[in-house]
Amino acid sequence: MKKVVLIASILLVAGISGLFAQKPQINPIPSFNYPVTSLMTAFQEQKYHGAPQREKREIEVVISSSSSNPGQISAQIWLVKENALMMQGPFTIYLDELWTSPIDNGQWGVIVKCAYPVMVSVWID
Repeated sequence: MKKVVLIASILLVAGISGLFAQKPQINPIPSFNYPVTSLMTAFQEQKYHGAPQREKREIEVVISSSSSNPGQISAQIWLVKENALMMQGPFTIYLDELWTSPIDNGQWGVIVKCAYPVMVSVWID
């Protein structure tokens, strides 16, 4: 059992290290219909919301594609807070599916990873 936990921990650390080693291009939030053709692209809020402005905010992500086989296309996304100090995910989203997550007033970002070219829209409501 200890070997399984050790191996799982090593694989998790290696996966997260590989995620950060790729240095994705960073785009602003909001971004609408941004073409994602590389394996990984990041979106980041440009301003910090330190003082509470609203009680509730949500980050929203949608992917779309012009592929002839839309049933097979999905993307993995990670929700990242303040330069990867806090990370949630991966979450899998499919074409034209609205993914939302509640967020606080910190500076948030999203990392999108996909195997096929897609268009990504990311905004905060």
